[in-house]
Amino acid sequence: MPLPLHRLTRRLLLPIAALAAVLTLTAATTTTPVYSGYGWKAWTSNGIYSLSPEPYTVVFADSTARSKLTPYLTGPANQVTTGVGVPITVTTLLDTTPIGSCPTKHRIVVHYSYRPTGVQGMSEARACYAIADGSAWGGHILMDSEYWTTSAWFSTDPYVNDARRKDAVSHELGHILGLAHPNTDLDKDGVVENGECVRNSTGLRPLMCSPNRSNPPVADGGKFTSEFDYLRQP
Repeated sequence: MPLPLHRLTRRLLLPIAALAAVLTLTAATTTTPVYSGYGWKAWTSNGIYSLSPEPYTVVFADSTARSKLTPYLTGPANQVTTGVGVPITVTTLLDTTPIGSCPTKHRIVVHYSYRPTGVQGMSEARACYAIADGSAWGGHILMDSEYWTTSAWFSTDPYVNDARRKDAVSHELGHILGLAHPNTDLDKDGVVENGECVRNSTGLRPLMCSPNRSNPPVADGGKFTSEFDYLRQP
């Protein structure tokens, strides 16, 4: 369950045309707040309305989390840093902030444990938001160790299996940074279902699609989808 701080004011997330970089931060061009668009949705239900322009730091709950998950975090962190202009630095620091508490501002504490939510195969982002402006504060990423300790958890193909692991980690990072599941009722049956997300021209769903975007091309594992997955700042 997310751990939001109480929101007092909102920042705006504003739609713009697709850019080459994903998670694009842009200045506001309108006073009308828009919190969702084609293939993306802000996590407003958890109190997050924007990504702060200030740097974020990824730290680890223990040395096991650090050794297992560092390789899966450097790629998406660099993607946001380069494409958005908000530095996200993956460090070697350990942080023992309890899961039930928000960490220091703009710290993202990453955990690696067996069934952290009590449900098989379920990972979770426990995101916090800033009281003053509703921007992403940081929080905790709880990764289920079963993805690594159980042989062929996602696929018998080791390359596909690792691409899915990368997607899982980046998906939770996206939540911490303010992205929600962009699932929508495409078939107009009145029910928003698992996997019911728009696709790009190659058939790829948003990385933030729930419960996942299925099997991405191996080369795209852990990468936010270029047409979707936007984060914006007013």
